[in-house]
Amino acid sequence: MALSFIETMRGAVTDANGREHPLAFHVRTQQLNGGHFALEGVVHASGFGDEAPCEGTLDLSLAPPALRYRVRWSAGGDDLVLSGAKAPSLLAPVKSMTVLPVTLARASGGRLASGTLRFDLFDLPAFLKSWLPVPTRGRRRFEARHVAVSRRALVGAAR
Repeated sequence: MALSFIETMRGAVTDANGREHPLAFHVRTQQLNGGHFALEGVVHASGFGDEAPCEGTLDLSLAPPALRYRVRWSAGGDDLVLSGAKAPSLLAPVKSMTVLPVTLARASGGRLASGTLRFDLFDLPAFLKSWLPVPTRGRRRFEARHVAVSRRALVGAAR
């Protein structure tokens, strides 16, 4: 049976001019097959499309161990792509599973910013509770109120 879960990552990216921009994504994943998941949700990216609908992929691999994220959205006439990967490690399990180095680029090419997003351990209970077999997913709607992140919370979480 396929799985579904909700995940939020928050942090900041720094553009070529050295300006820091808060960035977060809140997505529901749905397992397509094996370690391949489809993502859909909302990106909050000050300067790069705040509260923009997004979609993408999460690919899990065992050899080498990795969780590869690719989140896409449109803003200001640009198609944007946020890419990053976690490398799980038994030597640093919490850090390796909660820290996501990312690069933000135009889909057509051209890097815009890079930075780090983090999974907040205070979100762990909600994250674990969100793991569902896909057939149950219809009873638990992915509602807009769950993805509305205030700017103040974003800025505070990025530091």
